[in-house]
Amino acid sequence: MARSNNVSLAVLLFLGIMLIASPIFAIENEDESTEAEYIDNKNLAESPESSTEILPGSLKNCANTISKSIGDKVFDYIFGDEKNLDYDTCSEVTGSGKECHDALVKYVAEGPTFKANYDFYLKRGDDLYNICLAVFVEY
Repeated sequence: MARSNNVSLAVLLFLGIMLIASPIFAIENEDESTEAEYIDNKNLAESPESSTEILPGSLKNCANTISKSIGDKVFDYIFGDEKNLDYDTCSEVTGSGKECHDALVKYVAEGPTFKANYDFYLKRGDDLYNICLAVFVEY
């Protein structure tokens, strides 16, 4: 009987130590906590450049085909209140290709700031691209 009490006490002591020690093992490594640094939902869609660092590989390549100033104009046209497009803007937009343009617009429109009007922004992106194509047909 005394021996079973000693075994029970040893098991309880072991479990108690493990419960106390388990939070130590739950501490995150800095390398493992990259998700919080990787996605910044507050600033995700403020400007094309602000999201360049967090874009997946192929989208990052697409974003790099457009200069910051043109990217800002495109962003303001689709997601803001810009009404005018110029030749240089259209040149870079069409130069990046329809697939890249659509992917970038979709990526930003899926963000928390714009997702409520997702279809509107996709149409606005299509309109911009079609206007730019018409610019080059005229020249």
